[in-house]
Amino acid sequence: MKNIKLICFDVDGTLVDGTSWLILSEGLGWSSKEALDIFNQARKGEISFIDAERIFTTTYQKSGKANKPSIEEIFNNVEIKEGAKDLISYLKEKGFRIYLVSGAIDIYVESVAEKLGVDGFYANSTLEFDNKGVLQKINYRDNQGEVKVEQLKVLVRKLGTNTDQVVFVGDSENDIEVFKVTKHGIAIHSSSEKLKRVSWRVVDSLVEIKNIL
Repeated sequence: MKNIKLICFDVDGTLVDGTSWLILSEGLGWSSKEALDIFNQARKGEISFIDAERIFTTTYQKSGKANKPSIEEIFNNVEIKEGAKDLISYLKEKGFRIYLVSGAIDIYVESVAEKLGVDGFYANSTLEFDNKGVLQKINYRDNQGEVKVEQLKVLVRKLGTNTDQVVFVGDSENDIEVFKVTKHGIAIHSSSEKLKRVSWRVVDSLVEIKNIL
């Protein structure tokens, strides 16, 4: 793989089991089923994403634990998938640059990035806190596929490389657009046939990526 310079990873479902929103909701005492119901209503257009953000924020605030230290602790306790650290070490030894490009919450993605020792990260969702560290607002971008492509283009310009020199590892339909752009998408443990159809390779586990790169 002499032409490949950069390896990008999605986070939720790829490097971590579960999703940042459900991990945070459960950590703050809100059932994942109720949180998922709200998210699905927004995705189906039954409510706006702005309304969903407000519901999430209000519900989190009612927990009494919606502050930056508590949220950081929840995310710091998240376990990385088996084989992830070993794979990242292997890829770094091979000379690849490693970045995370995720639709998940910034604090969470940063925590995963630090645990894995990658070169950097991009996150598409952010939390805003007041000067006392209390959660005030959630910012979520619903066009995740397009955002990932935008961020990837910014990244390759920054590194002086091209999108055809990138391998992108992901598991969901949010990764379809970056798979198309890079033409080197690796679908991992994915249930999405749409993603698999635009994939360069399909694997069941992180360890299998060693045999490709």
